[in-house]
Amino acid sequence: MLRFPTQLAPASYFTLFSSLHSFVIGLLPFFLPALIWQQTQQLATLTEFVSWTGAGYALTLVIWHKLFSLRYWKLLICLSFAFELLLIYLALFQLDNLNLALLGLLNGIFNCCYWMVQRVLFDKISNQSNSGRLFGNLQLYLGFSLKVGILIGGYFMQSQPWLILLLANLAAFIFLISNLNNPQLQTLLYQPKEQQPLEQLKNTTVTQTLSWREKLIFIIDGPFLYLESYLWILSIFNLTDNSTERFSITIIALSLTLGVIFYFVKNMIDKQEQQRLYLFTIVLYALSWFVRGAVTSEWNGFAISLTLLAISFATALFRLYFNKRFYDRAKQQQSYSYILNKSAYSQASICIFFAGLTLALHTNTNFSASDVYWLMIPFVGIYALYLQNKPSAVKQVFTADNRS
Repeated sequence: MLRFPTQLAPASYFTLFSSLHSFVIGLLPFFLPALIWQQTQQLATLTEFVSWTGAGYALTLVIWHKLFSLRYWKLLICLSFAFELLLIYLALFQLDNLNLALLGLLNGIFNCCYWMVQRVLFDKISNQSNSGRLFGNLQLYLGFSLKVGILIGGYFMQSQPWLILLLANLAAFIFLISNLNNPQLQTLLYQPKEQQPLEQLKNTTVTQTLSWREKLIFIIDGPFLYLESYLWILSIFNLTDNSTERFSITIIALSLTLGVIFYFVKNMIDKQEQQRLYLFTIVLYALSWFVRGAVTSEWNGFAISLTLLAISFATALFRLYFNKRFYDRAKQQQSYSYILNKSAYSQASICIFFAGLTLALHTNTNFSASDVYWLMIPFVGIYALYLQNKPSAVKQVFTADNRS
């Protein structure tokens, strides 16, 4: 009889959970911007989808927190795979007849279920002396599994979509059957600090007063993240002549090159002077948005390839330093509450920002993705307000949860 290990260490549990999800995302959810674009050839359709995604995430976060507080952690892990599989099935076989709002809400529900578990797990295994290296390792693991998924998804999506769904179900089955009964799961997702007993989560709601700097950072970070994940992905698709095969090969080539670079960078970040380099990555990140708006399909292939590599490097380097700062600051406070608040502010701003962008695109048909990229450049400077290793004025407030 086939037996699976049932007592993975926290780091291994986190890596397997994230890698399998990343593989499944590469099979199809990664291609959603391109698939939606192919339906209508209108940018406003994609931005409306992203707005609904933010709304779905924000609304689900309320229920997710409730389930987390009640310690339904096995259920949350199961839901992260269940909604992912449902999203893939509908996108593969029902996309033509599916309401855009429903698809966006479902995408937001899946994003919440997956990313919240992943962030809580990462917070569990990291500390201030290794968060940069661990996040760099995460980039490598997820990059590899995502590339495998993209390679398979790009090749079989049109010809044999049933194979995509089968592989996604297989990945979910492998994780759930081997790790769902892990006896360490009761403390794996959340290990409270002494001042916040775990039992208190059942009947309380944790609220946290963030500094105005943190609120502003979280508000602007949401739109930037989803511009990277959706609009820029669509731009790359357009730069590769709307070919799924060329698009997949381009993404894989970029990921492989960045993987080699970050193999060396990740081991140095925790030992470097953080503030100066963080500000340097912000400058590179701002430049990347200028270049995003400038590059066109009229450039020759070599110039486009070098530009895409430079943009990807600047973005990944900035995200590496930004996420290290985020998790280091979370460690100084109530980590779970900090992560929860970040998601709430970011997703609400995503919903509002992309709804406004959709309205602007409907009002002005000449408004393009390049215009959006250039308009975002001044807002990159707000990231410089994110302070290093200085806990904000935090007040923990525990109130009875009347919804129980």
